[in-house]
Amino acid sequence: MVPPPKRVDSVEARNATKHPITFKVSFDNHKDKTEITEEYIVQPGQTHLFKEKVLDMGGWQAVAPVLRVTAEGSAGSQLLTPSVTEVVKVLQVVAAGGDSEGGNDLQLTQTH
Repeated sequence: MVPPPKRVDSVEARNATKHPITFKVSFDNHKDKTEITEEYIVQPGQTHLFKEKVLDMGGWQAVAPVLRVTAEGSAGSQLLTPSVTEVVKVLQVVAAGGDSEGGNDLQLTQTH
């Protein structure tokens, strides 16, 4: 039996800190063997949706899966590589902590 695919199609990034956080989401453009990276600054208490990337493969379409999510703020940076057991249409990622200046106590967690 063929195992089910494991991928993340899009990311909803939420900033639960008191400071702006720059989120970067990298997608696998397996058509051109490159990465598609989007960046957005999310203000405290706000969210941003990084929408799925549809690849035109000629006679059919594919979705570019999410490779990683990075969050950067005044308290450091964190990298998250999504870990899923199925196709996840929207992965929710939360940046928390990061309230001390100069420390690297920013935390990045995923839920779905």
